Amino acid sequence: MDELVQLLIPPILGAFIGYITNYLAIKMLFRPYEEKRIFGVKIPFTPGLIPKRRKEIAISLAKTIEKHLFTPEKLHKLFEESGYKERLQKRIEIVLDQLIDDIMEDIRDTIKSGISLGKINIKTTLIATALEKALEKLSENLKEKLKEKLLEKASDNIEKNIEEELPQILSQLNVEKMVVDTLMEMDIQTLEEIVIGFSEKQLKHITYTGAVLGFLIGLLQSILYLLH
Repeated sequence: MDELVQLLIPPILGAFIGYITNYLAIKMLFRPYEEKRIFGVKIPFTPGLIPKRRKEIAISLAKTIEKHLFTPEKLHKLFEESGYKERLQKRIEIVLDQLIDDIMEDIRDTIKSGISLGKINIKTTLIATALEKALEKLSENLKEKLKEKLLEKASDNIEKNIEEELPQILSQLNVEKMVVDTLMEMDIQTLEEIVIGFSEKQLKHITYTGAVLGFLIGLLQSILYLLH
């Protein structure tokens, strides 16, 4: 019985040590949040790795985000997939409808005003009415053709402007500074909750892996002990 206990102690102890060391290693990524001192002497490994190198990590992460995520190509694709262009075209179409209607109304008012003042050599009401109806029909055809041409031109300009303006917009946004400032202003505990939160399952696997490896090493020691 005592011999069995002696054989079981190394793998159990190895599993415990493996679990604890991996658990502490993960915790020490963030903990402690601040530098600790005893009698004015800094305690090693304080603060945790991420709080200690927070600025470097923030800059590195910001550069990665700016280089690989905020590119003109990706933003252009985002514009395309978001339907922004189509929504903008619809708004332009509404504005064009209103603009063309206003222009046509001004033309009709000018003709009516000319008839009433005798500036246009049309004296009969019948001719005036016929002219107004012809103008109404003409305005509808003209409106559709004019709107089609203007929309086509506007669409081309929207596409061209997006492609030309995106690099300038990105340079003005200064994504790197924005990300760095956000990470530096964020409470370190909140940052820890975010990182640990989305990687909790993977971190648990790392902890359990430490226990398994510790157990196997201990088991190997027991086997070697038996062989001797």
